[in-house]
Amino acid sequence: MKNNFDRFEHLEKNLSYQIDYTSNFNKSFRREFQAKHIDNAITPDEFSILYAIFYLPDITQSELAALLFKGKAHIGKILNEMEEKGLVKRSADTRGNIIVKRNELTSEGIKIFKQGHKEFEKVKKAMENNFSEDELYQFIEYLKRYRNILETLVEVKLK
Repeated sequence: MKNNFDRFEHLEKNLSYQIDYTSNFNKSFRREFQAKHIDNAITPDEFSILYAIFYLPDITQSELAALLFKGKAHIGKILNEMEEKGLVKRSADTRGNIIVKRNELTSEGIKIFKQGHKEFEKVKKAMENNFSEDELYQFIEYLKRYRNILETLVEVKLK
């Protein structure tokens, strides 16, 4: 695939550049894919939160923050906006003598989640059609190894 950056051939074999480029491409893809196939009324971060709450109903705001590389306060703001949109319902709960806000998907949140999940299954299927199971597993292992190597050089603090 040709792009406007072909004159930067020296970056073609630069691993850090390729990972950053792929990350940025993936973020843009998520925004465009979601707006076209799911619902452009929510952001990719909001969809990720719907996904997390659906599969991990007891996930805390702190855990969501770590999962999305966002600050806890920022996630709180997103959750408040999602509650205003009628996607989640928040209530106080206790966990180990600590009061935490419990997040629950509303029927509208579940509807958007299910639509998004159905559409993202198409992406998953496209990957499975183009990569073997072993290649996908190996790719994930390479990414983990890459992060571990970087972590030995500079401690990465999640917001």
